[in-house]
Amino acid sequence: MAIPRNADIEYELLAFLASAPNGRATAAESYDAVAAHFPELTDDELTVPFQRSVSQWANRVQFCRQHLVDEGMIYRAGDGPEPEHGVWIITPFGRECS
Repeated sequence: MAIPRNADIEYELLAFLASAPNGRATAAESYDAVAAHFPELTDDELTVPFQRSVSQWANRVQFCRQHLVDEGMIYRAGDGPEPEHGVWIITPFGRECS
C-alpha cells in the first residue's frame, strides 16, 4: 500500500493531538495513534528504518507535523506551554481547525 496522502495524515494527527490530554503527545504515541486510522499500512512501512527516521511511516508523520508547525497548528519544538523534548503540542489555532 502507498502511504496515505499528507492531508489525511495531517487531519488525523491534529485530531489526535486535540483529543490528547493537555493537547500533547510524544512522537511515538502520535505515530501509533495516527497509524491506527490507516489499517492498510504494511509492517515494512511501519517498522523498517528509513533514512534517519524510525520508519517510512514515522518519516511521513514527522513531515506532516512540520507542515502543521509551519501553518501554526502545532507548536515548534521548545515552544508552547511546558515544552518537553519529543512532545508535540497543539496550538489554540490548531484546536480551532481540528
